[in-house]
Amino acid sequence: MNSKGVLKIKFKTAIKLILLLLTVIAIVSIIILNIKNKEKIKTKDEVSNLVNSDFELEFLKMENNNQNMIYSPLSIKYALNMLNEGASGNTKKQIERVIGNSNLARYDDIKKVLSFANGVYIRDSYSGKVKKEYINILKNKYNAEIKYDSFKNANNINKWIEDKTLGIIKNMLQDSMVQDKLTKMLLINALAIDMEWEDAFECSDTHGENFKLNTGENMIATTLNKETKSDSFSYYKEKEITALSIDLKKYDNTQLEFISIMPNGDLSNYIESFTNEELNNIINKMKPASKEKNGIEISIPKFSFDYDLKLKDDLIKLGVIDAFDRELADFSDMTNSIIGLYVKDALHKANVDFSEKGIKAAAVTVVVMEEKYAISNINKPKEIKIDKPFIYFIKDKNTDEIWFTGTVYEPNSWEEDKSDYQY
Repeated sequence: MNSKGVLKIKFKTAIKLILLLLTVIAIVSIIILNIKNKEKIKTKDEVSNLVNSDFELEFLKMENNNQNMIYSPLSIKYALNMLNEGASGNTKKQIERVIGNSNLARYDDIKKVLSFANGVYIRDSYSGKVKKEYINILKNKYNAEIKYDSFKNANNINKWIEDKTLGIIKNMLQDSMVQDKLTKMLLINALAIDMEWEDAFECSDTHGENFKLNTGENMIATTLNKETKSDSFSYYKEKEITALSIDLKKYDNTQLEFISIMPNGDLSNYIESFTNEELNNIINKMKPASKEKNGIEISIPKFSFDYDLKLKDDLIKLGVIDAFDRELADFSDMTNSIIGLYVKDALHKANVDFSEKGIKAAAVTVVVMEEKYAISNINKPKEIKIDKPFIYFIKDKNTDEIWFTGTVYEPNSWEEDKSDYQY
């Protein structure tokens, strides 16, 4: 074979190799493009589930107004889940985007210590229009108490709420709310704890100490103090935050803990980017006081207040829109009525009392269902000071269910409290 023939064969071989290389490049490009598209889809899914994953914190962020705050994510979730059982269509989709599909932890009452209850109050004259299937779901799945009432006033409902919150929340509803003839049903969750610390603080160690307010000014706050090496206390301290965990006593099979997180910077800004993932990271990094050679020295202010969440407005901001709209609301799984129901209002009130003895806290969520109109140092203990505004959580150590979330911007005043500590 002459040189021209050899050159021709080499040229054809080179062409084939180039074509093969281009084919490989095209295939690889398609694979990479598909992977990127999948990643984009995953990101969209993550965005759509953002509210679900951080449900417990959403209200904290929406009402981040530099003031004392408390609410119960658990109570709100239960009330919304009961509402969702009667929803259909787009109304149901919107509620489920907010609450997700996670299973709810169930709690049994512990006398004088823990109360947990779901209730449904139905106007007597409307009882025949509520679907039996819906009532059975609430009874069996949520252990809900079904009550029929004349709605002449709110006395019976307020008494039920007071009983189910260990006497903490009184006169939750005004008479006018139930006297409205269009009000047909109330979905209620009420819960409360009155628990002691595993290792209590001594009143003799409580003093007035500096607390830096959000304005930059200082106040003298009633401050609990303790030196301890107890496993009931854990902490995490770094440049940006100081965190403290305190165990409450274990009652039956339930044990709650109190967690405070104090950023060194502005609390309001910190809350804006705070997530459940960050909370879990902090909890995982916490170190028991017993692991410190000389223990830890704790200072934390006493506080007591209540708070009314703007629940209706917040839920609308989260995308639960149709439920509050007379025209769009679809609760066809709840009622046989042709006219139908919509959510007239959603209320949430909570109270907390943090003291040397322990924590008393209660919350109630009320969903008001209304009928639509007929027309449509080496030797010193490590110092852990909570002396600036902070977030707090009260959660179940076993299930991780968060019972209460809130902020403390202005704790109790020593000037007002000190007479209680004179011996």
